Amino acid sequence: MQKNKFSKNFIASILISSAAFALSAQAHNSTQAHQSPVTNVAFLDGNSEKSVVSAGEDGFLIKWTEDGIGAHYQISDLPIKMITRSPNGNDIAVYESDGASLNRVSVWNWKTLTRRYAYRFTDSITTLKYSAKGSYLICGTASVNGTSFINSTTGNFDRTKIKENTGVVNYIATSDTENSAIAYSPKGLISYYNIRKGQLKAKYPTEDYLSQVGLFNNNVFLAGVRDKTIFVVQAVTGTTIGKFPANDPILVASNKCPDLLYIVNEGREFKVYKIQNDRNKAVVAPELLRTFSGLKNNERIVCADFAGEEIYAGTNLGNIYKFDYSAAERVDVQQSLSDDMYEKVYDVAAVGDGFYFLSSKTLFKSSYDNGVIERKAANSGYTNVITYNDNAILWEKDSKRNVVMLDSAGALNQLYSPSAALQVLRLSGDSLIAIESHSNVIQIDIATGNKKELYTGTGIQDAILVSEKNLYVAKSSASTPNVPLLYVNTETQETVPLNLKGNIAYSLNYDSAKPNEFYGVTIYTDSTSKRLTTAIFSFDMNRKTYRNMLSISDEDSEAFTNFSFPVLYTNIGKTQVRSYNLNSRRDFLYKRSASMPVKVAKNGNRMLVLNRDGSVSWYNADMNAVIADWYLTNDETWFEF
Repeated sequence: MQKNKFSKNFIASILISSAAFALSAQAHNSTQAHQSPVTNVAFLDGNSEKSVVSAGEDGFLIKWTEDGIGAHYQISDLPIKMITRSPNGNDIAVYESDGASLNRVSVWNWKTLTRRYAYRFTDSITTLKYSAKGSYLICGTASVNGTSFINSTTGNFDRTKIKENTGVVNYIATSDTENSAIAYSPKGLISYYNIRKGQLKAKYPTEDYLSQVGLFNNNVFLAGVRDKTIFVVQAVTGTTIGKFPANDPILVASNKCPDLLYIVNEGREFKVYKIQNDRNKAVVAPELLRTFSGLKNNERIVCADFAGEEIYAGTNLGNIYKFDYSAAERVDVQQSLSDDMYEKVYDVAAVGDGFYFLSSKTLFKSSYDNGVIERKAANSGYTNVITYNDNAILWEKDSKRNVVMLDSAGALNQLYSPSAALQVLRLSGDSLIAIESHSNVIQIDIATGNKKELYTGTGIQDAILVSEKNLYVAKSSASTPNVPLLYVNTETQETVPLNLKGNIAYSLNYDSAKPNEFYGVTIYTDSTSKRLTTAIFSFDMNRKTYRNMLSISDEDSEAFTNFSFPVLYTNIGKTQVRSYNLNSRRDFLYKRSASMPVKVAKNGNRMLVLNRDGSVSWYNADMNAVIADWYLTNDETWFEF
């Protein structure tokens, strides 16, 4: 029964050794803000290191020290929903989710920037917390089975801590001795467990459907929010002892603090209130402690945590604020700890002896050897750049916007106007191959602008034209015909389903120096584990056969391939760029920067990696170490790390 109980909670454990994910990278130190809303901030009580870790929807963890500098490191391409810090001071556990089927809990050693282990859960995570001494990582799930205890040293699930199903709980904490635990269920129950014996000790009815649940004043009180009201209950009985109206409050609770604090946003101000206990029996009406101004337009505090005598708070715009909560009648102007220091590079492409770079403001040319920014044209919203001879072609993904090309005079001239939203645009000789609305493959003659429809279908992901009449189309196998790869004769319109295992194929690449093969990515369901596997494949066009070259036991829907004979580049696995030499069969892994790679561009022996945060990393293609990381400042100059 115990085996069945836990197998329903998670799909399969992905127990990863540190060596397997030793990323050999360094965090990027700056005051740069998150690029999306902050989801959590976490201080570690009782630890000598006075630091706070923030997490965001951008997949970054940032460790903020007392000097106001943040060490940035991206651990995921998914939003980080929850974080908790181990009492050992080194490990950080995170919950990442796409908001649907992908729910992953992973543990990271911050000192080495390595992932120790990770687990995929079938249900969303409702609470994530280390036990008081750090012996266990506790995961609450939105399932009948409820709570799981993971041995923080081994990464193994411990089925003895709570032997019966807890049901859904959205808060759980252990005693200082780790002998007992308290859990809150949104059904309106407070439960106490003896976790040495794995038994339920007591259960008390209380307020239901509370959010932001937390304990304060040495576990005496439990607080939560429902319907714009703060509820305070006696944790040992479940009795409600206080109800206080508040407009979307952000609770700040800690066992180390005798009082409950909360933050309320009011326009460009935010206010800090205190609910004070009275001899551990009751609570009194909220008291306004501080008022701060300085929030940006439409900015609001969304999460906060105690850090000694201060509070660290995160906002919906990605900023971090630090302030003390001592009582004061004045209104203080509060400056954020973080700042928007950098301009994001959207796309890169090799040209001449350098590279094109496309930012939100400008298309420019630059190179590692001189670092000079040569502005070519203003950018008015384009997201992608393609090099044609020495010219730049600009287009916008998921848009019907006109595709334009930069001429020698610096003007952007229209090449063609898509009939539907552009998903893919690639160069093929003197023409462009476009995929519109995942349903049409169109060829555009660059010189004349003439369009020719090559194939119409559904679920189209990519296409390559390897000769005048030979087109290969990557698609979803859920669409007719039920295969992920097709051959299309563009002259006769003959369509042939090809032998490729997969639920979907994408990111096709071809180099005429290897005329009989092309490469791509496929995702398929493994027949043994029943889990999704992502693989880089090669397809022999003469034999009509394929082989998988590299694979991972996970879904990576954004993996890319970049083929420059004899080397195939990919970011399969998301964390690092790797190259595979077809002649020597050398599989080579490049060290990564603070952010995750999304594209490779190569020019001679100089290799450029575009990172998810908009920075770029420079490499010598034959060496795995990063030569330099470049960030584009707001005044459009390079800043090198």
